Amino acid sequence: MPSGQRLFSFTNVNALRPITGLIPRAAIDVGSIWAAFLVAGVVAGLFADGGGITAMADRAPLSCVLWAAPFSLLVFIAYATAGLYTCTNRYTLWTKIDRLVRVNLVLLAIVSAMVALLGGPLSTGLLVTTFAGSTGLVCLARLLSQVVRLDYRGESTGERHEQADENDENKVLVIGGAGYVGSALVEKLLNLNKLVTVLDAMHFGEEALARVAGHPNLTLIREDFRHIEVLTRAMNGSGAVIHLGGLVGDPACALDPNLTIDINVTSTKLVGEIAKARGVRRFIFASSCSVYGACNEIVDETSQLNPQSLYARSKVASEIVLGALNRPDFAVTCLRFATIYGLSGRTRFDLVVNLLCAKAVREGAITVFGADQWRPFVHVDDVARAIVTTLQAPVDVVAGEAFSVGSDDQNYTLGEVAQLINRQVSDATIVIDDTCVDRRNYRVCFEKIRALLGFEPAWTLERGIAQVVAMVRTNEVGHYSLPTYSNVLYLKARGTQSFGVFKITGWEDELMNTAQIASSKTVDKSVAA
Repeated sequence: MPSGQRLFSFTNVNALRPITGLIPRAAIDVGSIWAAFLVAGVVAGLFADGGGITAMADRAPLSCVLWAAPFSLLVFIAYATAGLYTCTNRYTLWTKIDRLVRVNLVLLAIVSAMVALLGGPLSTGLLVTTFAGSTGLVCLARLLSQVVRLDYRGESTGERHEQADENDENKVLVIGGAGYVGSALVEKLLNLNKLVTVLDAMHFGEEALARVAGHPNLTLIREDFRHIEVLTRAMNGSGAVIHLGGLVGDPACALDPNLTIDINVTSTKLVGEIAKARGVRRFIFASSCSVYGACNEIVDETSQLNPQSLYARSKVASEIVLGALNRPDFAVTCLRFATIYGLSGRTRFDLVVNLLCAKAVREGAITVFGADQWRPFVHVDDVARAIVTTLQAPVDVVAGEAFSVGSDDQNYTLGEVAQLINRQVSDATIVIDDTCVDRRNYRVCFEKIRALLGFEPAWTLERGIAQVVAMVRTNEVGHYSLPTYSNVLYLKARGTQSFGVFKITGWEDELMNTAQIASSKTVDKSVAA
């Protein structure tokens, strides 16, 4: 059974709005309890001398009146804090019934205690009968409401009009919300009182969202986002979609190229098209600075793209596909994240900073492949902040745009990263290995996101290193080499065939062509026409 904190939350009271349906719902709920009370009193009067409503009112008429108003208010507050007026579209019928039963049990206990403490004309038998009857009535009301709502939706032919009425700017769908970035983002959205739906197959377990589990504004759909019916259901009423889903990282994507294209490109187009058709207003896509690939100059959003891996090419292809969908009523924004580090709800040790920190602590060695290669870095918490900033920015500022996410002062060579880690883990030894060098080498200018959105990271690389080193030293997460902390090791352990493959339609081949992508310019408004 869920905890009391999950059952009652004043966040639900804060979310109350003076909408048309609120007063009738509250009136029916309070009226059901009083109707059950009157019926129970009449029955008691028929079968027990002096125990009915009439006799009770004759003995203590003023007491009955004084109990009525505060009791009605108590019922309303209890139902409101349980989310029965603000979470109706996210609760299933059985969830509503479960909450109604448990709320009424709590109310019965409270009223019984008050009667025993303060005295009153209400007998225990009358109270039990009242709450049993009222529970049946309010549950029946929810059942009838569900039937009427389903009938209405089935008969409605104005689908687009219905969507326009239901789409709520405060409602956000996060695809991949239980991942490395998503677990950091979801908590921030909930803190802003957003209504958040997470669509995630939960491959890495439930721990990623443990901090927000049971939050009244959070709905979790444990499904593969490649299913059309799942996407359609998850997007219902959403004003914004944040697409973080996909295979992430060069090694993981290289394991099964067809699966990578299927998940990262084919399905991304599907997600974008359904979001547009469902009336979603904002669409934010998680891209990567790896699209810049290899360049000796400092690059920005206007620079030529030069991806060096399948993962990077899939990101460019997705940006092109989504950019073509951008319209005045469907604002697409691509965020190109720098190389991410730090801790979130889903810990990863297959990222260069996190991995080197773990190796320094556990093995006493910081092995660097290609010490002179440049990379931009950004903390996972700052990535989540950048997404929120984009979501809250004026639509005309972010529509059809690509933004690199990071900061100029966090462009480092891998050798410099090793030195920063060595300062905090002084007994570790730096080992330079140039026999297997990554072809990527790029520095990024982040002026655009700073100038247009006012975004600057709050974390420094030194602070992020300290965070990871401290976590590894506590041994709270176990050994860094466990498959659960690495996308590629997880895929190897589980097998890519367990994900299933959706049919690739053929158009992806052209977009994934290296020569074409290498000659592409920025995926901004130029491709959004």
